[in-house]
Amino acid sequence: MRTLLVIAILFVAASAATFARYESFSPCDWMARDLEAKTGWPSLAVEARIKAYFLLDGIVDPDPVDCLFAWWGVRREGLPPET
Repeated sequence: MRTLLVIAILFVAASAATFARYESFSPCDWMARDLEAKTGWPSLAVEARIKAYFLLDGIVDPDPVDCLFAWWGVRREGLPPET
């Protein structure tokens, strides 16, 4: 029972920290905000770059899982590669 309580507290703390930093639970928004911070580009340019990145990979309408993997790549490697 104690383990379940600790896991629940950690989940709530991680969720609160994520929402405090990004003001959203969407990985697509996380990626856009991180790219804006790294590049200093306006939000329209960042959104266009993200859409182009997904379109070049053949993803017309990215779901949260696609955005999560792309966001993780941005966090790990920097900007999405230019293709």
